[in-house]
Amino acid sequence: MRRARADGWWYPWIFVFGMLVVIAVNIVLITSAIDTFPGLDTEDAYQKGLAYNQTIAAARAQEARGWQADVRYAPRADAASAAGREAAGHEGELVVTLRDKAGEPLYGLDVDAALIRPTRSGLDTRVSLQPAGNGEYRGEAILPLPGQWDVRVFARRGNEDFQATRRIMVL
Repeated sequence: MRRARADGWWYPWIFVFGMLVVIAVNIVLITSAIDTFPGLDTEDAYQKGLAYNQTIAAARAQEARGWQADVRYAPRADAASAAGREAAGHEGELVVTLRDKAGEPLYGLDVDAALIRPTRSGLDTRVSLQPAGNGEYRGEAILPLPGQWDVRVFARRGNEDFQATRRIMVL
């Protein structure tokens, strides 16, 4: 004769099923985290750490100079149709305006910029900027994707260095 099961015999299985769901979600999240992590974020981290005091001194010297940078990106007005632009990239002009502490234009600088995609590695590009008068420096930039880009401006005149980072939006 077969004995009937007691009421609630399946209650422990709810706990087992719940734990299996938690384990499955954890496996998915761990796999996703490992697959999307690009690796080392800072190149030469050890060497940069050794030069930390020099970096702080350079930042203080830059702050004392009071130079200011304004960065803007203007898409080319004569760009081809949207389909052609997708294939060639997003072409435009990067314009950096540099001024001193008093707001006067800075002349005679060697200026270049690094355009860095903050969410995806491997798309970075460098642009050499040419003087255009009134403290403006201009250069052509072709970016592979629209969206947010970080622009790191590097300017040098003699032994005076300047660095600034600004975020731009490319449409």
